[in-house]
Amino acid sequence: MLTLEWESEGLQTVGIVVIIFASLKLLHLLGLIDFSEDTVEDEMEMATVRHRPEALELLEAQTRFTKKELQILYRGFKNECPSGVVNEETFKEIYSQFFPQGDSTTYAHFLFNAFDTDHNGSVSFE
Repeated sequence: MLTLEWESEGLQTVGIVVIIFASLKLLHLLGLIDFSEDTVEDEMEMATVRHRPEALELLEAQTRFTKKELQILYRGFKNECPSGVVNEETFKEIYSQFFPQGDSTTYAHFLFNAFDTDHNGSVSFE
């Protein structure tokens, strides 16, 4: 009797393990998870190039936005630009979402150049 109980539990455990592995394989095939060994190194490399905004107090004084408003704006910016900076092509793509009925690329180019005050090809949150 005890042997039958152990066999039944063993089969249930094997079944659960098979379901977990099948689910992981499906998520991998759908591109939702990645098992490559380079992932951790890639994430560390990306983390080193991320841009952090200046102190909120300075931005508050320069823009007259409240701290809460700046936090909300920054959260939205980071959703669109996780690295903390945006290049001109990405800026054009984001800007075009505000004007879906027409071509806003020319105006977005001029606007990007106005924001890119140091002319390095990227714009940060500040």
